Amino acid sequence: MANSLSVFEYYKMTQRPEVLLCYRGPVTDGILKEISRDIRSRFAENQRVRRQLFAVYMELAQNIHYYSAEKIHLNNRLDSVGTILLTQSPEAYYFFFGNLMETCYLDEIIAKCQYINTLDREALRLYKREQRKSPPKARSRGAGIGLIQVALTSRFPLQLEHHPVDASHSLFSLRVQIAKEIDAT
Repeated sequence: MANSLSVFEYYKMTQRPEVLLCYRGPVTDGILKEISRDIRSRFAENQRVRRQLFAVYMELAQNIHYYSAEKIHLNNRLDSVGTILLTQSPEAYYFFFGNLMETCYLDEIIAKCQYINTLDREALRLYKREQRKSPPKARSRGAGIGLIQVALTSRFPLQLEHHPVDASHSLFSLRVQIAKEIDAT
């Protein structure tokens, strides 16, 4: 395996014009700040896109920070590890977020994403209000509205993937689309 890895191949992949940001590693406060600064600066000319990308980024990067099962010890701290990728097509930007998670929680998160994807904007708003009023789930670190807010912000269905890594962990990834232009119709 080690002989088949190539930094050059990775470098070439990250140099493709559609790849705007590629990060894999600890999701620390410093990293969160630097990537958010890059998003605000890079998209300063389009306030709507900047706001949407920033909101999605913050929500899902925090999810990695809170829930990733992969940890690394740095500077006497235990930090969560994840992947953040921003790409573009002529019509849209695509944010990818991935992290290792305990497989026992996978069905719950898949069901929540699938349910969110069945709702229109008004139903999403109502669901968000209901979740705010509900008591937090056992392992939740917030009101449980993050994925709902991401769907409202992006205006597109959440696209998820998951792949088993070992007997108790899976790699969970979420793709979120942000339109470059809003359809006036």
